[in-house]
Amino acid sequence: MSDIVEVRIHGQVFKMRASGADGYLERVARYVDGVLSQMAGHFGNQPSHRLAIMAAMQIADSLFQEMERKGTGGVGDVETRNVEELLTRLIAESDSLLGKS
Repeated sequence: MSDIVEVRIHGQVFKMRASGADGYLERVARYVDGVLSQMAGHFGNQPSHRLAIMAAMQIADSLFQEMERKGTGGVGDVETRNVEELLTRLIAESDSLLGKS
């Protein structure tokens, strides 16, 4: 069963469908928000979509480094797939908000 959860990322509220562990989506959203805040601190005058892309690259880099560290060349871990699915949904949501198809 899945629930609708509201999360706030970079000042915007997103309604997302969450399933699984309680608080998981909120933890992921806080992490993404933190990375976005870090990017805004370094590159403050950039449009939000550019900050989002830089944050996505930072998160993907962390993911790839962790997979290398664990010796998993591909996505096999359930939590890794969950993060990838969440990032895909966030990118689609961002594109929708920016009027991209």
